[in-house]
Amino acid sequence: MDLPKRLLVQEPLNLYTGIRGMFRESSTIAGLPPGQAVYTGLRRDDPFSMSIFLYDEETLEERDNISIEELKQLNVENKFLWLNIEGIHHVEQVKAICELYEIHPLTLEDILTVEQRPKIDDTENYIYTAIRMLQFNPKTRKTVSEQLSMVLLKNVIITFQEKEGDTFEAVRGRLRAGKGRIRKEGSDYLYYALIDTIVDHYFIVMEKFGDQLEDIEERILRSGQRRDFEILYELKREMIHIRRSVWPLREVISRIERDDFKFIKKSTRIFIRDVYDHTIQAIDSVETYRDFISSLSDLYQSVIGNKMNQVMKTLTIISVIFIPLTFIAGLYGINFENVPEFKWEYGYAYFWSLLIGSAVFTLAIFRWKKWI
Repeated sequence: MDLPKRLLVQEPLNLYTGIRGMFRESSTIAGLPPGQAVYTGLRRDDPFSMSIFLYDEETLEERDNISIEELKQLNVENKFLWLNIEGIHHVEQVKAICELYEIHPLTLEDILTVEQRPKIDDTENYIYTAIRMLQFNPKTRKTVSEQLSMVLLKNVIITFQEKEGDTFEAVRGRLRAGKGRIRKEGSDYLYYALIDTIVDHYFIVMEKFGDQLEDIEERILRSGQRRDFEILYELKREMIHIRRSVWPLREVISRIERDDFKFIKKSTRIFIRDVYDHTIQAIDSVETYRDFISSLSDLYQSVIGNKMNQVMKTLTIISVIFIPLTFIAGLYGINFENVPEFKWEYGYAYFWSLLIGSAVFTLAIFRWKKWI
C-alpha cells in the first residue's frame, strides 16, 4: 500500500487543550516509531460503540451497538455502508477496525491523535479526512470541539468520534426518509453530506456567539461590569479556536473540489463547491465577530474610562469648593486677639455667610463654564 500523500495545513494547537494539552500529547508519543496506535486525548470512561447504516436506493438497515464479528458478517454487496464509531480511546477496538478495512498504521495514528489540523490524505485504497466538529453547549454556553476522522472507501464511509454525540442527526433523518439524492448517489455523496452538516453547524455556533456578544454590548453600555470583560476574554479565546478550525478547512475542501480523487465522482464535486462557499462565509463570520469582540473590548475600556473621569470630576469639584472654605476657616482660626470680627455680635453669622457665599460663587463659576 502506498503511504498517504499528506495535505497538512499548518495551524497552532487549539486553545482548549492549550500548552498543557500540547505537552500531554508530546510526552505520550515522543520517541515512538511512526504508526504507533496511541490515543492522545483526555482519558474517558465512555463505552466503545459502533452503529451502521447499510442502504441502497430501496432498502435501509440501521443497527446500533454492533460487534466487530457482526460487522464482518454484513452483506454489503451492491450496498453502501456508513460505520460510525464512538469512543476512539478504546485503542484495540479501533485498531481492529482499521485492520479489517486495511487502513494504514499512519492513518490509525492520525485518528488517535485528536489534535490534528484539518487535513486530507489521499491513498490508493481510501481517502482520510480530519475535521473539527463544533457544537454549542447550552448549559455551559461554551463551544464543544471534537476531532472527527472520516475514511472514505469504495461504497464505505467510516467516521471516528471521541465521544457520543454529533451533528449528524439531520443526515440520519434523510437516510431514514429515503428522499432526495442521499440514498442514490453513493458513499461519496454521504461524505459530502457529513462535511456540509459540520460546516452548517459552524453557523449555528457563530449565531450563538452573536447573541452573547449583543447581550454583553448592552450590559457594557448599561453598567460596564468587570465580569462582562472576563466573559468577553473567554469568548475571544473560543473565537481564536474556531478560527483555527475553520481556516484550514478551506484548503481541505478546495482540494477535494479541485483534485481528481478516486472515490469522489465528478457529480459530487459540484456539491463540494457549495460547501466551499459556505466555508468562506463561515470564515467571513469569524473575522466579523473577531472585530466585534475587539470593538467591545475598546468599548469596555471607554466606558470604564468615562466612569473614572466622572469620579475624578466630582472629586475635583468638591476639592475646589472646599479650598476657599478651608482658607477662610484657617484664617478665623488664628490665635490673635485683635481680629475684628471676634467680638462682633454677628461675627458667627457673618462667618457662615462667607463660607456659604464662597461655595455658591464657586458653583456658579462651574455652571457658567459648563463644567457641571
